[in-house]
Amino acid sequence: MAIDIESLMASIRAGEDNELELKEVVFRGNRFSLGGTDARPAARLAQVLVSMANTSGGCIVLGVRDSDRLPLGIDPEKREVVEGLVVNAATENCTPTIDAKLDWTHLPGEGGEPKLCLVIQVPASQYEVHQTSDGRYLQRIGSHQRLIPPERLAQLLTTRRLVSPVEERPVLNADLKDLDEVRLSKYFRSRFSDWITPKDWQSWLVGHKLAAVHEEQVRPTHLGVLLFSEQPDFFIPSAYIDLALYTHDAPDGNTADTQRVVGPIPEQIAQALSWLRISPLNPTVSVKSGDGRRDYPAYSEFALQEAVVNAVAHRDYGVRGSQIIIRMFPDRVEFQNPGALHHSLAVENLYIGCQPIRRNQLLAGFLRNFNSSVTGSSYMEARGEGFLNLVRASEALSGRRPVLEQIGEATKLTIFAARHQQPSAG
Repeated sequence: MAIDIESLMASIRAGEDNELELKEVVFRGNRFSLGGTDARPAARLAQVLVSMANTSGGCIVLGVRDSDRLPLGIDPEKREVVEGLVVNAATENCTPTIDAKLDWTHLPGEGGEPKLCLVIQVPASQYEVHQTSDGRYLQRIGSHQRLIPPERLAQLLTTRRLVSPVEERPVLNADLKDLDEVRLSKYFRSRFSDWITPKDWQSWLVGHKLAAVHEEQVRPTHLGVLLFSEQPDFFIPSAYIDLALYTHDAPDGNTADTQRVVGPIPEQIAQALSWLRISPLNPTVSVKSGDGRRDYPAYSEFALQEAVVNAVAHRDYGVRGSQIIIRMFPDRVEFQNPGALHHSLAVENLYIGCQPIRRNQLLAGFLRNFNSSVTGSSYMEARGEGFLNLVRASEALSGRRPVLEQIGEATKLTIFAARHQQPSAG
């Protein structure tokens, strides 16, 4: 949309307010500051971006001196440097990323001489409450940035998350081309026997909640990115699994093996299960039984699969900077994912077979149509008894009930290894 220069200049002449910030750009060699005094321009700009996004949105104009509201402009040869700083501030210094719109335009300076300025349009956040890289939640009050009071912050965090589930929200830094059409086609062919490639991919993806319309543009949803993009963690930070193998009891960082599992969610599940299956800490013991021998596994493959699937299906993808962690010890496997149990679900309810309340209902639904190469069964069964069956299968092998616990805003499940007696050498 073209900038209305007359309206913008009227706002500039009126001065800074809730929705307008003016910053002079001062270069000293290849380095520059905002307003001539800022030592950290990216961090300073991030504060303004966050405060505006958390309030009602607004406009930042770089190249205008605030004291007399005079456009001084920016050297055209420095455009890339300035633009790079703005992009860095919006993506690396704001959490989550702020999808600001950048427009270079000429504004009338002294004597009407056109001056090149950068206009940054900051949208009001619909779904998130943004924070600076040092963890501050800011709001805009007049021309100032202020910390959001705790009561107000709690209200914002709750109401914005209730606007729509995270999985249905558009990923603003992703494009439809970031969804792999080969993977999409393979999925839909396996689900619908008569499926043919639709003429209108956009409408098809929107209809299946894999894309959504945002400001007249169709963008992939979190669901679409998680299932069908090559690298979900590029768009959704920490959408991956960390694996750690310990040959001793303490999770002290002294690991025998570590891996990071990335890629679409179904492929993450398969990779994590394969790692668990071939681990030296997951032996199959051959025990003499009657007139023959019987093989006993350390873990139920069904239970391991259910644990991994639950971690990816129930984690809170709105929590940034916290990935799923699977730790394997000589006597147990721990599965930890971001997000407490959803809604009013309590730990004790799951042990008696309560129907789970899934945070990501659509993701769970899609996982029903992906089959495991390890067990041959669907990743997500429909009856809602997966956790109870996990408990039964694990307890039958090890004699110990798996432990599910809440650790702050995370959920941890521990499955214990069976300890079958090794046959004697003689």
